[in-house]
Amino acid sequence: MLAETFTDIEQFEGTCYKASGWQPCGETKGFTREHRADWYVRNDRPKKLWLRTLNRNAGPMLRAIDMAPGYEAGLNRQSPEHALPLREGQIDSLLDALREVPDPRARNRVFTCSSLLVLVAMALLAGRKTLASIQRYGQLLTPKQRRWLGLRSNKAGTSRVAPSYSALYNLLCKMDPHEFAAALNGWLSVAHGTLPRGLAIDGKYVRNLVLTLCLSEHESGAPDAIAVAVQAPVNEETKKEGELTCTRRLYATTPLHGATITGDALNCEPQSMTLAVEKGAGFLFQLKANQPGALAQAMDVAAKLPPLLPAKRTNCSTASRYGGFTVSMR
Repeated sequence: MLAETFTDIEQFEGTCYKASGWQPCGETKGFTREHRADWYVRNDRPKKLWLRTLNRNAGPMLRAIDMAPGYEAGLNRQSPEHALPLREGQIDSLLDALREVPDPRARNRVFTCSSLLVLVAMALLAGRKTLASIQRYGQLLTPKQRRWLGLRSNKAGTSRVAPSYSALYNLLCKMDPHEFAAALNGWLSVAHGTLPRGLAIDGKYVRNLVLTLCLSEHESGAPDAIAVAVQAPVNEETKKEGELTCTRRLYATTPLHGATITGDALNCEPQSMTLAVEKGAGFLFQLKANQPGALAQAMDVAAKLPPLLPAKRTNCSTASRYGGFTVSMR
């Protein structure tokens, strides 16, 4: 009935949303939720709230005491963000693959390494971006879903227990992220053909500790290959890795022939683009001021082109607003 989103008032005016029919509805109070679900801290960076009705009668229907006929089923349906992104048989095969990852913890562990890692993988595939949200994702799963993930039973044997934040944090601090990525990529290779191939490159951080980089299917968001890099050193011997280094390792270990990779301006970098072409892939990346020479050449080319005819319906793109260009290679 109703969609909502936020924009950062310090960086964006929200012109795209306004042009698309979204209504500004004031600003947030400027708080950030910490790793505990009921704990907030002030960040002094309020966001602008935008709403858009998807049904012309959304207002009266949402204000009514009872839900309108035809919508009651949605009240009892599980939210998509809490659903498992894989089927039971696929989860079983992923569990088998993750059992090959060495467990670096002491013997007095409560959860198996594979069950924690498969929970992390499911949460990342479902769009969770922080360790706290991954832990809450496990808490919101049903007992049957927890059983599929191999999580242990409680003492009475009546239900499955979700891991705590500290259990996940301790494992991620001690494990070798490359072992985790190798197991995931091995499983993705075996499951190739039953899972959508992914080609959009994007990186996400888990509490500034671990960077996960994924090539994802455009239509569904399902992963094709995953790379992991430690960002915060957990001991003196650990070295930090950047997103570009992780990207090149992902390109080098993933079959890319005939594919087209899309990404933001960070990926518009000669070494990564050359590696993609050598692997038989094309690419479509944004070009901004991080490559000043190429940007100047692109602006010279654009200046010589004839002006575009005004469109009947105006829409504002990020590239046109900020002087960005798209670099493609096929």
